[in-house]
Amino acid sequence: MSKNVFLHVGLPKSGTSYVQKTLTANKDSLKREGLLFPGNGWVAQVRAVQDVRQMKLAPSKRKGVSGAWDKLVAEIAAWPGDAIVSMEWLGPAVPEHIRAIVDDLSPARVQVIFTARDLARTVPAAWQEFMQNREEWTWPEFLDSVVADAAPPTSPGARFWAQQDLAALLGNWTSNVPVKDVHVVTLPHPGAGPDVLWQRMCQVLGSDYAHDRSAAGSNTSLGMESAEMMRRLNRLAREDGLPTALYQHAFKHGLAKGVLAERTREESKLVLPPEYHEWARREATRQIEAVRASGVHVVGDLEELQPVVDAVTGQQPDDIPDAALLDISLGALVTMARQWGPARDTAASLRAENARLRERVEHLERHPGRAVLRRYARAARARASALRHRKG
Repeated sequence: MSKNVFLHVGLPKSGTSYVQKTLTANKDSLKREGLLFPGNGWVAQVRAVQDVRQMKLAPSKRKGVSGAWDKLVAEIAAWPGDAIVSMEWLGPAVPEHIRAIVDDLSPARVQVIFTARDLARTVPAAWQEFMQNREEWTWPEFLDSVVADAAPPTSPGARFWAQQDLAALLGNWTSNVPVKDVHVVTLPHPGAGPDVLWQRMCQVLGSDYAHDRSAAGSNTSLGMESAEMMRRLNRLAREDGLPTALYQHAFKHGLAKGVLAERTREESKLVLPPEYHEWARREATRQIEAVRASGVHVVGDLEELQPVVDAVTGQQPDDIPDAALLDISLGALVTMARQWGPARDTAASLRAENARLRERVEHLERHPGRAVLRRYARAARARASALRHRKG
């Protein structure tokens, strides 16, 4: 069994994609250094977490989930060194599931890692991420719900805090894992070097693991215009009854992450409006005090959870002219058409090859004797050729 199993449990939008991509890109070299990143690709960890948390899934997503956690645990158990699992859906796990996770990984020492970022950056990043997952809330609706004292369970605010209430999530994990084995890693303010987060993670992991920084990357947020365009598209998709699986393939991955994310530098950056700055400071203070009171190990500086905000907000989503959204939509359609062309040709080629193979199989099934005779004929010719060479 592994000596230490590190569970990187979130928070979402706190560099989790950067960590996951770094671990994935350096999987082999890390293993040589003694750190296992288990699973055949990161999707194996996603399925394992869905399994152990018994998450409700659409029928199209259930394949491969049942038994995925046991498979991951078995791989970790067979590894003699340390292991790390990075999946932010672990963060909101309820105590019952946390106990099961810790028990299943025993006798390894389970260490829990939270990464955390200031709310002034997290709130806008969370809204645009929700817009890539078929939500329709306007930016003002989302903000008002997030700052509300009591939000209904299905509201945007409840969805946000279920993932981002660091104090509550820490409480769930420290009730089941020794405080000394729970770590909070803060993200530096903008302007820090690209490797700071990895270096801080390595402080928790106990070794300065080398990595190929060119292979890593973050989950790029959409620009403000593209996020607003997705919001309006989501409303139309829902009204049309577009299936979830098709939405995920065409709009989330194909359009948002495959096309619009490339436009981020060309678009406006969504920022927290000035009227919410004081709220962000109060919430940051609450988070910092909760972390300090918990006694968990901190890597970085808790004051980095205090927002750095600009008094000048600039344009907000409601200010975007319809003409600008139309231009983005048309440009995205052209880009997707370019991407679709080669994919269509490849699919056509694969279909033709599949048809040829099916025809060949059907022919062999109709005339099995001919196939046997051909094999014997080839073998006889090969033996005759060998004999001729030997006589020569």
